[in-house]
Amino acid sequence: MLRLSRMTDYAVVVLHHMASLPEGNRNTADVALATGLPAPTVSKLLHRLTEVGIVAAERGRYGGYRLSRVPEQVRLSEVLAAFEGDLALTDCLDTGGNACEHETHCAVVGRWNVVSSAIRRVLDDLTLADVLDPPAPMAPPAPTAPSLNA
Repeated sequence: MLRLSRMTDYAVVVLHHMASLPEGNRNTADVALATGLPAPTVSKLLHRLTEVGIVAAERGRYGGYRLSRVPEQVRLSEVLAAFEGDLALTDCLDTGGNACEHETHCAVVGRWNVVSSAIRRVLDDLTLADVLDPPAPMAPPAPTAPSLNA
């Protein structure tokens, strides 16, 4: 099963909080209190999000952290890459150069590219705004009338 790390999950929680109150800067303690996450964890998250340009940091008396862009411009793929690295479903797709030892005689070598590309496209298309305002739940299917031919 594909699973995101806790830090990635927590990063989305922090970004969700920051995007839901866009005016002004937030300090680590305020974000920790609002999200229920430990302050040291929030500090690490904000530092990393600042490094990758998703969050901007400002020093000084009225300093703190804020989103560097509007939520519609923050792709979820950026957030995942900041905490998970590049998407590689298998060793043969690992961009770090750690090729699978069975690659030379593997029957499915290169076949995972299709799946990996589809996941990447979905993550590139989703933004922080999509997480803020998820689509309405789908209505249940209408009941069907019993068939008279049965």
